[in-house]
Amino acid sequence: MEIEKLIMSPIIEYAKKILASDIHLSEWKPITFRVNWELIIKEEFWLIWKEKMKKILNELANNDKDILDNFFETKDFDFAYIHSDWTSFRVNSFYRIWNISCVLRLIEKNAKSLYQLWLPEWVKVFTKLKQWLILITWPTGSWKSTTMISILDEINKNRWEHILTIEDPIEFVFKDDKSVFSQREVWRDTKSFEKALRWAMREDPNIIMIWEMRDIETVKAALELAETWHLVISTLHTSSSSQTINRLLSFFPTEAQNWVRDKLADSLKWVLSQRLIPKKDGSWRIWIYELMFMTSWIKNLVRTWTLNQIQANIETWTKQWMITMKKYADILRDKWIIEESSYINYFREDAEQN
Repeated sequence: MEIEKLIMSPIIEYAKKILASDIHLSEWKPITFRVNWELIIKEEFWLIWKEKMKKILNELANNDKDILDNFFETKDFDFAYIHSDWTSFRVNSFYRIWNISCVLRLIEKNAKSLYQLWLPEWVKVFTKLKQWLILITWPTGSWKSTTMISILDEINKNRWEHILTIEDPIEFVFKDDKSVFSQREVWRDTKSFEKALRWAMREDPNIIMIWEMRDIETVKAALELAETWHLVISTLHTSSSSQTINRLLSFFPTEAQNWVRDKLADSLKWVLSQRLIPKKDGSWRIWIYELMFMTSWIKNLVRTWTLNQIQANIETWTKQWMITMKKYADILRDKWIIEESSYINYFREDAEQN
């Protein structure tokens, strides 16, 4: 491909053709695609020289001066890009050894159903709740936002609610069905998560989706909203229920942690931890989950700061709206959907005990 023709349209068309989930663009490097979790470098795409990369960045930002100024000032910036064919991407722009780089994550046009995500049966309860805090967790790359979008889409189809979202950036644009959405993007529609949450109560929401629990102000606002008859859904970069509670507490100074433990015990209802592993047939990846329901026993563990007993409690109450990730993975293994070798190293201690 001639460098003069290197614009987003042919790149995106090629990415869609090979079913790529991500596109990597960087000065003086060939374009790279991620397909089924493997990186593919295509020789027919030439190296991107500096001026061409600037043109690509301008195209991705739609020549929006605010986006470009924020990027050049902070050196790291997330924003959304919608191509002319309405294909959407989340763009992370950054510098790599003084060179501009971007990674585009494809956002699917249609929300996946709870069934398509192989979510535990009990997750359907999420779509019925009128109050409480729900957290979806795991480090980056587990597609937490996909699960959150699926839950909100299910609510949209079945309930008359005002759903307020605070996002950075907006990845998926909802179409009102029974519910009405007010989607707000940080930097475009509001100056910060903190400011948007401060005014959320006055915007008459029933459900608030917070893209990420990122600081003490976000956590405090989420807990207060959840105890005032709102359903709050958010994400956190943790890999288990006990780690999630520990992380939330770590945002606060020592003198405030008794207050936070009480708030968590009263407001937190569910924690869903998820990770992606390969399917047995090699076609793609599938989620495995840990699901914790805030029973009265676990509430007591939170209040008394005995979080090391939470995992054992989840195992004990597996038939009562909870399941460990190891148990869920074993179920998929028994259905010939995944292989034990794909996940067993994550649960070595459990495997030795069994």
